Amino acid sequence: MAKSKDVYVVGEGNEPKKAPLVCSVRLLLACLVFLGFFICYAQRNGLAVGIVCMVNPDADNVTLAQRSEISTNHRNIPASCHKHTVQKTRSRSQVLLWPKQTRGVILGSFYWGYALTQVASSVAVNIFGPKRFLALLIFFSSLATMLLPIFSKLHPSIVILLRVVAGAAQGGLWPTIFRFWASWAPASERTTLLSFASSGPAMGTIVSLVIGGLFCTFSLDDAMPFIFRYGWSFFFYLLGGLGVIWSVIWLIFASDTPSNNQHISDNEKEYIRTCKAAEKIQDSRTKTPWGPMLKSQGFWCILIAMVSCDFGLYAIWAVVPEYMNEVLLFSIEENGFLSALPHVASFIVVLLTGGLADFIIERKFLSRVNTRKLCHGIGTLSPAICLLIISFLDCERRYLAVFLLIVGVALNGLMMSGGYVVNVSDFSGVHSGVVFGICNTISSIGGFCGPYITSIITKHKTAAEWRLAFMLYAISFLISAIGFSILARGETEAWARDDVHDEKINYDVDANKELMEMDSANVPTKNPVV
Repeated sequence: MAKSKDVYVVGEGNEPKKAPLVCSVRLLLACLVFLGFFICYAQRNGLAVGIVCMVNPDADNVTLAQRSEISTNHRNIPASCHKHTVQKTRSRSQVLLWPKQTRGVILGSFYWGYALTQVASSVAVNIFGPKRFLALLIFFSSLATMLLPIFSKLHPSIVILLRVVAGAAQGGLWPTIFRFWASWAPASERTTLLSFASSGPAMGTIVSLVIGGLFCTFSLDDAMPFIFRYGWSFFFYLLGGLGVIWSVIWLIFASDTPSNNQHISDNEKEYIRTCKAAEKIQDSRTKTPWGPMLKSQGFWCILIAMVSCDFGLYAIWAVVPEYMNEVLLFSIEENGFLSALPHVASFIVVLLTGGLADFIIERKFLSRVNTRKLCHGIGTLSPAICLLIISFLDCERRYLAVFLLIVGVALNGLMMSGGYVVNVSDFSGVHSGVVFGICNTISSIGGFCGPYITSIITKHKTAAEWRLAFMLYAISFLISAIGFSILARGETEAWARDDVHDEKINYDVDANKELMEMDSANVPTKNPVV
């Protein structure tokens, strides 16, 4: 292991001047990470609303007479809702013949690729560095998104392949971001920086659902080539183009560490270096302690919390537009806007509560671990309760169902701003990318299973079938809450620390030399920070 020999003494009169977060390079990079998440999640979830206006309503191979019979005899739509079931003229953009189960496969195929690259990306980012690697990931995801409308007419299997490629690229997103902030984010700002950047997924989902619905409302003349004829094709071109532009901007302003950033001030650079030394975070080239890591309580906590929570969360992201259409009977025009409202609320909650967890910890109202448990508990139990209530509602109380979706998904934002997402960095240091990568790989099973299982459960599009699906999501959130409350850890675990008195963990052959240097410098035992 190569390791810096700089020795920092933290004591009265020796602390460097704190570099304010406002107008800092680390805040600039947090904004860029926010935009990167925004673009990626717009690409990921935009298809959920786009597919509603891409697919011919007759694709499920039933005649109009059969459709009417199913509606009256099997879907049990209340008489008061019949005004919402009046057949509307099919949109000119609804041209693709993808039946319901095919749509379920397409919506879930993103997570096939997403699961494949989590662990590999957490290793690759240490080879290429988070700056270059993140730019490559978002570039390839954007390229696959831009190609989707071009090949959508040929065969759904090509669309599935493109979604797998986009998923494989985005599979490295979270491990790379955790690895990046391990070098850039002081512990006192960790929640603020991570939660601000992590609000990008909610905003990306919001915008994609809203503008995706708007792009569905127009089509050009039939004389235009297929790839430029329908509004939804321009939707994917826009999302892909923004990702390509972002990759270039990121390469200009970002760097793997503060020490080699061309835009940072000396004071901010020294402040971050001293803060990271005080945390005893291992060098970025430290070997991954696979055995201790896989046996640690913190690792298993994140695995259980993430797998169970993401099953419900991925399913909600993917299938809510279909639920709005099939049970609540909202039109295509209303669908995009109403599907986006829960994510608007989540975005606001993440932004407002990002600094709240840091404030609670700093003022010692709660310990770090109990603060994480509180945020995660609220963030998982709230959607569980709301989904259980929603499962008993139908189109007669459709606006109440939308309101409960908004409340549940909004409070789930606390999980992003102070729950397991931030807790990964609390106990695993520079290995947070590896920990998150392994856990996210396994949790991705829910990403491709959730939409497909939902398509099977709700094959007749009845409220009773959707009730069963929503109960399944609620149970998964409940398991996440219980697992995290029992197992969560709040401080850096031994296998991720860089104590010079325990150099066997770090594979450092220069331990004796460093101890001699510290002794010769007469550094008091209670104050040294290496």
